[in-house]
Amino acid sequence: MQNQEKLWNKIAPEWHEYKQKPSQNALDFLEKCSGNVLDLGSGSGRHLFEIKNGKMFLQDISIEMLKLAERKAKKEKIRTEFICSPLEKIPKEDEFFDYAICISALHCIKDEKKRKKTIEEMFRTLKKKGKVYVGVWNEDSKRFKNKKGKTKQLSIGWKNKGKRDYYLYNEKEIHSIFESIGFKILSKHNSEMMINFIAQKT
Repeated sequence: MQNQEKLWNKIAPEWHEYKQKPSQNALDFLEKCSGNVLDLGSGSGRHLFEIKNGKMFLQDISIEMLKLAERKAKKEKIRTEFICSPLEKIPKEDEFFDYAICISALHCIKDEKKRKKTIEEMFRTLKKKGKVYVGVWNEDSKRFKNKKGKTKQLSIGWKNKGKRDYYLYNEKEIHSIFESIGFKILSKHNSEMMINFIAQKT
């Protein structure tokens, strides 16, 4: 995790310019949110959004990413709180959040136990009936399907500055993990590259 934290800090300015466009499905989800809303693995704030009757909480392992997100929040005058922490440790009490999003972040955690712990933390900190919008990379995507020596665990370089860790899910696998923890899958919004879905704490 430490190496990945250093890498994301190092590439933060370039990544911020590269990843500006938010997911439209995520924005549609956020438009219906109120209260305390968590963006887990927020990066530099591409999904920063003005929450009606509430505010966003952006959590990321990279302090440099969060600095960029804070700058954006101030510019757009969006009420936001920033948390620098590993994703498997959400420093909030039980049932603190009304809603959450976790987009292109869960698959960046290399360790299987930490990925599951991250989902458990989302479950713990969401209120009963709270909803989360999730997006992870799809191992059946054309981008990965024809790779020689295909593996579910990848390391992908970024402009010769280091390698980012990624884990590839399939739909049945990720849904089963969420359901085993206590979530109910409400809807699917898949794209060719991503497995996207909304889950609710039961």
